[in-house]
Amino acid sequence: MTLEAFQDCMSAYSREKVDQTVSESDTMWNQWYWQVGESAVMNTALAIASSNVMSVNHVLDLPCGHGRVLRHLIVMFPKAQFYACDLDRDGVDFCARTFGAHPLHSREELTEVVFPATFDLVWVGSLFTHISRDLTRRWLKHLARFLKPAGIIVATTHGRWCESVHRLYPYIAEQSWEKVVREYRSTGYGYADYASSESHDYIAGSYGISLVKPHAFISDLEAVEGTRIFMYRERGWADHQDVVAFGRPPVDEKWPGM
Repeated sequence: MTLEAFQDCMSAYSREKVDQTVSESDTMWNQWYWQVGESAVMNTALAIASSNVMSVNHVLDLPCGHGRVLRHLIVMFPKAQFYACDLDRDGVDFCARTFGAHPLHSREELTEVVFPATFDLVWVGSLFTHISRDLTRRWLKHLARFLKPAGIIVATTHGRWCESVHRLYPYIAEQSWEKVVREYRSTGYGYADYASSESHDYIAGSYGISLVKPHAFISDLEAVEGTRIFMYRERGWADHQDVVAFGRPPVDEKWPGM
């Protein structure tokens, strides 16, 4: 992205008002709601500045929920087409109705979703924080298939800081957390399913909490063919989750004339 285009995006965000419409069904609503959205904009800006993105015309928000982040990205990229994808059908429909996003009702196995476009930017806020390493590896590769030649994925994880956060704001029942931490300390990636009472009623399969060391997630990104890693920020998203940006062009793309 040219410096002028980048400045235009940030100027639009600082100048225009973010839609304040919040769904009564939004399970993400809390005292940090607006801060989290603003932080997503900052991380997106840093990721784009670190990457080869030249323009942002097609954006995917996955999982979109009820637009906690989407409403901010729409202001940041006013000319882009937005796609809102989630298992939460009410959230997808709300984002389509309220923000004009293209609705995409997801599936529990993400590799079964064939996206109708390729993307300059994919925002993946707090998805890999809730799935096993096997799913993470599979879904990273699947999402990368739908990137434009210079497209990027900006994703979040529960990193090293989150081991401390759990003591104040538990992510999951303690017995399950012990399993997460055991795996995390031995392999770099720990995971446990929620009990049914802790999960969403629209998710029938595996869904829980993960905890990931930076080197483990970077290792999994290295296995995603045709991409390169642009950025890793510990506690980058609202001083909580880690943020990583990766995408195209591939790391082994040759210099001109080679």
